Amino acid sequence: MRTTDHPGAHELISTWQSLGLKRMVVSPGSRSAPLVLAADALGLEITVALDERSAAHIALGMALQSGLPACAITTSGTAALNHGSAMAEAFYMGVPLISVTADRPISKRHMGPGQMVVQSHAFESHVVCSLELDEQVMSPAELRGAATEAWLQAQRGPVHVNVPFDEPLYGMTENSAKALVEVNAAVEADQAMPEELVDQLSCHDPKVLVLLGAVPAFLRSDESLSALMERAAVFANAFGPIPSMNAETSASAMLNAWNEKDGDDFQPDAIITCGLPPMDKKWRAQLVDWKAPHWHIGNEVHDWDMFNAKVGSWNISAARGLAQLVQAMPGFNAHAGQWNVAADRRAASVAKMAAEWPNQWTDWHIYHRLSVALDDKTSVHFANSTSARYAQWFDWGDRALHANRGAAGIDGCLSTAVGDALANPNRPVVLLTGDAAWLYDANGLAVEPKPANLKVIVINNGGGNIFRWIDGPEKEEVLEQYFEAPFAENMKGSALQLGLAYGSAKNWSEFEESFPLWCNIAGPSLLELKTSGKDSAGFLQALRAGGASK
Repeated sequence: MRTTDHPGAHELISTWQSLGLKRMVVSPGSRSAPLVLAADALGLEITVALDERSAAHIALGMALQSGLPACAITTSGTAALNHGSAMAEAFYMGVPLISVTADRPISKRHMGPGQMVVQSHAFESHVVCSLELDEQVMSPAELRGAATEAWLQAQRGPVHVNVPFDEPLYGMTENSAKALVEVNAAVEADQAMPEELVDQLSCHDPKVLVLLGAVPAFLRSDESLSALMERAAVFANAFGPIPSMNAETSASAMLNAWNEKDGDDFQPDAIITCGLPPMDKKWRAQLVDWKAPHWHIGNEVHDWDMFNAKVGSWNISAARGLAQLVQAMPGFNAHAGQWNVAADRRAASVAKMAAEWPNQWTDWHIYHRLSVALDDKTSVHFANSTSARYAQWFDWGDRALHANRGAAGIDGCLSTAVGDALANPNRPVVLLTGDAAWLYDANGLAVEPKPANLKVIVINNGGGNIFRWIDGPEKEEVLEQYFEAPFAENMKGSALQLGLAYGSAKNWSEFEESFPLWCNIAGPSLLELKTSGKDSAGFLQALRAGGASK
């Protein structure tokens, strides 16, 4: 096999391939050439991404479904730092992502060479492992050992490996040796349910609130745990561990017309969480005010005290922990029944108000329609800010849903969907995004190859509509100029530049024509739905207020 003559690159990539690495995302650059040459010689699937920030998010998207580490490679300098936002997202979401940053030789860093920043341990606060592999001082066996350690650590979250290379960088050699590494990784046994939690659940008719937060797709349960709703009040994030649970997903819906009496009536004796914290700030404030003992289910590396009332953690996967939770609780619970009745009433109120609203062409109504109209087998990605929040209002069936809710930044929403589409070419992938988030991450489609199974819907409401949701920027001229900040009248130019077929609609009549065409296009395509930001925010505000005004 003809490969790079840099042992640091060959041993690293060859070891990872033997452990299961299949895909790699690379960005053009010279210092990383030995790594790219090694990956190419070993026959790995390589995606080329122009933008390093996008590249790392693409690799993140590739790992979402399988749970196997995916790898992004970058050259030295500021290019390396661009992996940072994806590493932070992977850290908090718990996704196995590996960032490999090529670097200048250690012996020359003090000389101030060009295109150099401090790369060693650059992401230390947002990784589970940070290593530097120096082929100048490490033997092939040591390089393989460090590579193996990095791979094993990546099962828990993101890993950063910094690899210095001296010139020449493009040399090749014959190397018949492929690293054959066998690892019997120790499987950590599930922790038994803590005795204090058992006692809490064993009391007569316990008032338990279970919060199902966002988790990556590979941690979700394949079985229905709807029985949980008979045993506890359940509050399910749309990106949580149990798809299609038919539990109350929307904090806004449940809190419609919420008053002090509701706070008293629904106060739990205990709160059990899994996944990430709740999205809605007012809901989190209520959870904090209750001061109920809080237990968390999961193996995350971070240890949040979400409501200032944490009494313990149960180290077990969310899916297995919830299954055991169902078995441990009585078959019927009065508190759960009271919660479900209230949830049904609020859902009915929301449906009635939505049906009677004079303007049916709002963002809320569009997301509602899409929750029904998209192909049942679709993997649906939501950009952050408004898109991820609208997702919470609706039942999306058995579709796989994802949003980058770990760090919850606007970065990489498109890029993550691109990675998912490339890793799962036989499944349709759709990104639902606003205009601001689309423009921010449009570089995510500056890739080769482009995923033929990716489609995008941009809801263009004239900028960052989230700023019409929150208290603060009330003055119209300040809101539009500095916060909402629309940057493009339409998305046609960016779509065509990136090679996407384009369609648009600005009312339901046009939607009925353009949506089927968009669905049937063979290849990546973008459908732009133009709405009024003011009208959409106005409906949502009225909805959240319980229909006080129209």
